[in-house]
Amino acid sequence: MFAPLTIANQAYASHVMLAPMCGVGDRPYLEICREVDTQSILASEMVSAPALANGGRNTTEMIDFQSVNGPVMIQIFGHDPAQLATGSRMIEEAGADMISMNFGCPAKKIVKNCDGAALLRTPEKIGELVEACVKATKIPMVAKMRIGWDDTSRNYLTVARIMVEAGAHSIAVHGRTREQGYSGEADWEAIKEIAAKVDVPIIGNGDIDGPETAMRRMRESGVAGVMIGRAAMGNPWVIHRTAHYLATGELLPAPTPAERIAMAIVHARKLIAFKDERFGVVESRKHVSWYTSGLPGSAEVRLKVNQAKSADELLGLLMAYMEQASPRALAS
Repeated sequence: MFAPLTIANQAYASHVMLAPMCGVGDRPYLEICREVDTQSILASEMVSAPALANGGRNTTEMIDFQSVNGPVMIQIFGHDPAQLATGSRMIEEAGADMISMNFGCPAKKIVKNCDGAALLRTPEKIGELVEACVKATKIPMVAKMRIGWDDTSRNYLTVARIMVEAGAHSIAVHGRTREQGYSGEADWEAIKEIAAKVDVPIIGNGDIDGPETAMRRMRESGVAGVMIGRAAMGNPWVIHRTAHYLATGELLPAPTPAERIAMAIVHARKLIAFKDERFGVVESRKHVSWYTSGLPGSAEVRLKVNQAKSADELLGLLMAYMEQASPRALAS
């Protein structure tokens, strides 16, 4: 239906990428996504180049995705060329299939340090950083950007062209400015313009909430692929359902309530094993909220889950709730 997504002469079976998401894209989450989709490109949460270059133990653990089979892209951020080069080499040595450079994060603590979207105000600096990363590694590099700092500086074509001149193999474009954050609607006309005028594969990002939206955006904008972020929180199936729909035109069924709760249980167990019981239970709360959003009786369950102190308590609540959501229980 669409030409294969090809980045740096490497063809990929899926047109879908999971977006890098802070506080979400850790190893357990990518393992969950890979369980439901074997071929799409999965991105980690962003990792600090200075922390990697300085050998921080917790940070080096953040680039260990050997348990996630299939294409994995690790995102790095920073503003020092030497640190980005060192961090990128470490990411390559860790076995990543791709590197993503972050020039789009709108978080205050990131832009305050002249990282992420703050770099959109200095396009020449972006070129310097991309070049350092590309020269230091041999794996594909996908630069991630927004369409500008604010509505008075929508310099997306200038930034995209500089990225390509510096050696970026692909560009993922979130169709919002930094000032917008995640409010309003993504500007897909700007993404379309970049796709038409820049000679590398463009990955469109922003408001892709499911297979049919992805198909429409692919057809209308001419992008080579789509990136899904917030719609995949508590819904890893959206990655596979979208990839399958783009490849075949067949719309797979959405997960049942019982399947959603069952995956919340699997995810919680992975987080508890990965982060230890205390932090795993706390970290599971937001994921449970996403998995159960809109389900009957979920508000009461979320309230109890948010008060759970132990793994047994958390998992017991979810297992009881799954039993209530089983087809037999729903039919009675």
